[in-house]
Amino acid sequence: MTETEWTVLKRLGKGLLYVGPGAVIIGVFAAGHTMIAPETDRLTTYRIENGLIAPPEPVVEPMPEAEAEDVERDAEGAIIPPAYRYFSFTMPFTGNVGMTKRLFSMEVSLSVFGSPFVGDVVLLRLPEMEAQLRPVVLAQMQGMSEEEVRDPAVRNALALRIRDALNAEFTTLGEKIEIDNAMITSFVLN
Repeated sequence: MTETEWTVLKRLGKGLLYVGPGAVIIGVFAAGHTMIAPETDRLTTYRIENGLIAPPEPVVEPMPEAEAEDVERDAEGAIIPPAYRYFSFTMPFTGNVGMTKRLFSMEVSLSVFGSPFVGDVVLLRLPEMEAQLRPVVLAQMQGMSEEEVRDPAVRNALALRIRDALNAEFTTLGEKIEIDNAMITSFVLN
């Protein structure tokens, strides 16, 4: 390398030390500034506030047809989430275990999952129908032995049978009620 080439490189290096960092900062700032879009158009906002132009119509996003029917909304239009509602029979179910003289006492609760409005309507209707539903629940217990009654897995299966039998009874009665779950909340053998 010659002396003149060396001096040119030194001058170029000094120039880059003074100009380079500033150029990098300005480049980064410009790139970041182009990525950020303003949230509102200030000119349009000014025109709307001073009555120069009419405000834009609110855009309502259409809901799919299936969702539009299932969604319950409050007065402000916010979606009310579905919830569980529970109904307990007022009196426990009592009967003989199998063909023995031993008695059982069983309490049953039902749950309904859905919109709060529908759940409340169902909870108002179930006490009116309780006299019709009690024989359906007792029929599911018929013929069970003491060993079966003591087994938790059999009691879980009994709860599922009660749920299915009640849903079938609602269909037979022409009611638009569907029980999501039946629970045996208490079971006592005497």
